[in-house]
Amino acid sequence: MRFKPTSLLVHLVLLGGGLIMAFPFYWMLATSLKSPQEALQAKPIWVPERMKPSNWLKAARLGDSPLWGGLAPGRSVELVFPGEKGRPPKAFIPRAPGAFFDPRADGTRVEVGYGEGAWRVRLTNTTGEAFRFLPLVVLWPKEAPLNPPLPPDAIRSQGEDWRLEWVNAVPGALGYLFHNYLEAWYAAPWGRYFFNSFFTALTQVAVGLLLAALAAFALARIPFPGKEAVFVLILATMMVPGEVLLIPNYVLLARLGWLDTYFALIVPWLASVFGIFLLRQFYLSLPQDLFDAARIDGAGYLTQLFRIALPLSLPGLVSYGIFTFLGAYNALLWPLIVTQSPEMRTVQLGLQAFVSEAGSDYGALMAASTFVILPVILGYFFAQRQFIQGIARSGLK
Repeated sequence: MRFKPTSLLVHLVLLGGGLIMAFPFYWMLATSLKSPQEALQAKPIWVPERMKPSNWLKAARLGDSPLWGGLAPGRSVELVFPGEKGRPPKAFIPRAPGAFFDPRADGTRVEVGYGEGAWRVRLTNTTGEAFRFLPLVVLWPKEAPLNPPLPPDAIRSQGEDWRLEWVNAVPGALGYLFHNYLEAWYAAPWGRYFFNSFFTALTQVAVGLLLAALAAFALARIPFPGKEAVFVLILATMMVPGEVLLIPNYVLLARLGWLDTYFALIVPWLASVFGIFLLRQFYLSLPQDLFDAARIDGAGYLTQLFRIALPLSLPGLVSYGIFTFLGAYNALLWPLIVTQSPEMRTVQLGLQAFVSEAGSDYGALMAASTFVILPVILGYFFAQRQFIQGIARSGLK
């Protein structure tokens, strides 16, 4: 095979384009593993401390479990800071803001001592409950060399000391790596959010496919007076911006008493002009002889639809299903308007739990975003072949 410089150039350009497209996903994953200070730094952190395997080994030694850490009642953990004896460091468990009683701060005995060439901070759980995480603050003298047992999540200057902060001093290896994911998962009822999103999206896909298939078949294969005019009228509704319909749809749902119910999330989006257009184009691409032969054998329109048209339109059905699922799963504005109770919220609204007037928790936000988009990415890979065929055969761009 002859070497072609243009082919190499094309591959390099495509590779560069692929890297550019993949960069936002890497940045999201990297940020989901960052400590709060790393996530807020102006200087980009390309490889967070939690992505370094050497730190996983250090974290595995802290906590009761090497994988998930924690500190059971009566158990102790010791953090070793190698260094020379001098002005002693100070250590304490930070109290939750505004809390009169904090079981971690009030129930953890903190001891600082020097021995065997290192300062040792010993934490003992004196309560009757296990701690899943245990924050820690150490004030380390600036004149002493710093060699912490685990990279701190934040380092700040405080007078004559460095203020070292850990969001969890007993993390374990996986608890250290996936700290933001654990915090994000426990911050909101994600199980309920996922159920609402999947239920509304899958219902829209199933019912929407049925309605679109029936309407598209009628417009493609059933002759009736004014068929083209009806099709043009249906297409014309695509010119109406969705925002224009928000208030009329909201008023209608309010009068029906459907606000804050699954009806409000599902019913307004069951009929899709895009789905009718997409499937009509598929039906028109099928040979007319198939339908003529079926009609000679006595097949009615419904038989032609369900036994001939639909099996041959699988790529189009998959494409429309993916578009509908993505639209419903990623919807933010409509669920925000028609739902009020946390039980009816969807995953996109759940991401708001990490955005407040005081600022955003970017690490937890990116972690939550990662497990929110994960089902969509997996679904796309499973249906990738049919999706590409559907787009190619329908002529959509």
